[in-house]
Amino acid sequence: MKKILGNIDSAIFGGSAAIYLALFLFIICLPAVAEKAIKTALEFTFTNFGWLYLLGTAFLLIALLILACGRFGSLKLGRQEDQPEYSFLSWMGMLFGAGIGVGLLYFGVNEPMTHFLVSPFYENGSAAAAPEALRLTYIHWGIHPWALYCSSGLAIAYFQYRRGLPNRISSCFEPMLGRDNLDGPVAKIIDISAIVATLCGIATSAGMAASQFSAGFAHQYGLKHGFHLVVISILIIGILSTLSAMKGVAKGIKVISDLNMWLVLIMIVFMVLVGPRVFDLNLMLEAMGSYFDKIVGTSFFLDSSGQVADKVGFNWVGGWTVMYFAWWLAFAPFVGGFLANISKGRTIREFILACLFAPALLCFIWFAFFGGTAIEWTISGRISPETAQAMVNSSDESLFIFLAEAPLSSLTVIVMLCLSMTLIITSVNSGTYVLASMSTGASQAEPSLANRAFWGIFISLNALLFLWIGGMQALRNSSMVAALPFLFILILMIINTVHSLKREK
Repeated sequence: MKKILGNIDSAIFGGSAAIYLALFLFIICLPAVAEKAIKTALEFTFTNFGWLYLLGTAFLLIALLILACGRFGSLKLGRQEDQPEYSFLSWMGMLFGAGIGVGLLYFGVNEPMTHFLVSPFYENGSAAAAPEALRLTYIHWGIHPWALYCSSGLAIAYFQYRRGLPNRISSCFEPMLGRDNLDGPVAKIIDISAIVATLCGIATSAGMAASQFSAGFAHQYGLKHGFHLVVISILIIGILSTLSAMKGVAKGIKVISDLNMWLVLIMIVFMVLVGPRVFDLNLMLEAMGSYFDKIVGTSFFLDSSGQVADKVGFNWVGGWTVMYFAWWLAFAPFVGGFLANISKGRTIREFILACLFAPALLCFIWFAFFGGTAIEWTISGRISPETAQAMVNSSDESLFIFLAEAPLSSLTVIVMLCLSMTLIITSVNSGTYVLASMSTGASQAEPSLANRAFWGIFISLNALLFLWIGGMQALRNSSMVAALPFLFILILMIINTVHSLKREK
């Protein structure tokens, strides 16, 4: 295998393959048993340990803010003379694309409309439910998820650029394990778990993105949204992502990320021009004010009395907030590794504040002008109740159902299809690059082209296979179950970073 893939660590590569193959065989050979077992484990985790997801995320957010404002904030991720490799806009584009991907399009209309029509605190569909719908969306897409990504990225970047260690999760355990043991069994187990979690998350994202792309394409051009169209979408995503990852960060991933940012900005400007911009701006500012005003209470809200669950008819906190935090945690290993790879020369303060607030602000704006417009058009009667409900019922098609109600839909749908494709390509090629880096083990060498190509092809094939057997939801749930142990790993990564910072002269 080394002759083909180059500088890989056989133990990490083989261990990851064995665990992932076992999960795959379990789902494909016993689909009903696997789905029930994984779903039961997920429900048990969310019901009994939901508080732990919220508490751990709050701890990491507070720790990051203290680091940014403290005496270590001025230290660079690298030598003091090192300068950032990428402009701020390109850096943000890569960070945004890797961290959010196609989820912004998938839930941009669907989630605010869902919280508006099924409001946990107000009358469904009322005027009071509108700003609250946006505030609830901001909880799931604001600074809390970015605190998880930022924690992982900061720890990896610190040990990579200031301690001279490889771009791996296990490198962050140097203070606990000792440098001599970073090639030992404990370090390899940590890296294997990170690779498996990354594979589950990326394969699921590729499947979701392909499903949304094909749904939008079929909706626009009157085609059947079936498996064959999804297969074509995944093949296109896989080929372009692999080629981009093989070209490296500067020539491949950066170019697509820059395109992402321009398309996002173009669509926001479009919605400002055609949407109820005064309403959207008022709604955004009101929701942001409420979000930051209630951020402490929100960070620890678990509906202990069950009032929200009684109103909406299900465990709202578990089904939304805890689920989201677990989903972000599942992506933290690969997003953190990629953020570290593109952040050399940034100060700790710059890294933390930019990662926490810049992407969150862009998410706030996007949800306000897409979700907010859908809400206003529903209130004013421009969108029928049936159309509004369709946006809630179909997350795959919600964006395209909304665009059909807006001017120039034939043009905007094409732009959104392109954006959907480029966003998921950014996520997949970022994950491909990080998987290749992690599988090189203790080596600090650049992962070989064959190594990067292998992971790109492997991710695409997995997405296809799991869609074919109907196991995409089981794969997604598996990654969220595995997120709980990674929460402890993430907390230890930050503790080790602080400990190592204190030892620096």
